[in-house]
Amino acid sequence: MSSQEIKRKLIENTKILIQKHATVTIKDIAEASFVNIAAVNYHFGSKEKLMKIVVEEVLNELKQYITDQVIKVHDNQTIEEKLEKMMNYIYNFSLDNIGLLNYLFLTQEIQVESSSLLIDNFFSDNEFTKLVYKSLEEAMNIHNKKELFAKYILLFSSFCIPLFIQISQMKLHGSMKIEMFMDPEFRQYYIKSIMKMA
Repeated sequence: MSSQEIKRKLIENTKILIQKHATVTIKDIAEASFVNIAAVNYHFGSKEKLMKIVVEEVLNELKQYITDQVIKVHDNQTIEEKLEKMMNYIYNFSLDNIGLLNYLFLTQEIQVESSSLLIDNFFSDNEFTKLVYKSLEEAMNIHNKKELFAKYILLFSSFCIPLFIQISQMKLHGSMKIEMFMDPEFRQYYIKSIMKMA
């Protein structure tokens, strides 16, 4: 197996491990990949560097889905329908990647890097944020840049708060999900409330 294949295997196995586990050790990664611990350090320098790559890849997959399925879709959907579709995906994504959320928000291991990843992915001037702003501009008929940014912050916060509650509950009680946020009727009320605020 080539060096690139081993690296890819380590990344993919780490993704699988952090989907459901709040903590993953370098030993867990090595065992799942059938390599020794030294191989992880050899290919990535450290577990933290490997985790940063993994988190970045998963965030890029999330952004790609949102871009392809929601932002770039020019159909007859209302903004409320698009937001509900995005919310459904984000919450399902969160349930499937509970360990990733833990690494992003609760773990000291890569806290500085994860804060930087969130800013770089969702708040810097990049292709994804430009598409989001353009979509909001068209959907809400807003042309003021400051107002657009305010709407974006409001929507981003509205999606994040339930996720923070979810991972906090997981940390405190070991619960993997909050039933209320999985209820379609509640989600509709939640989306309508967001739209009233927006």
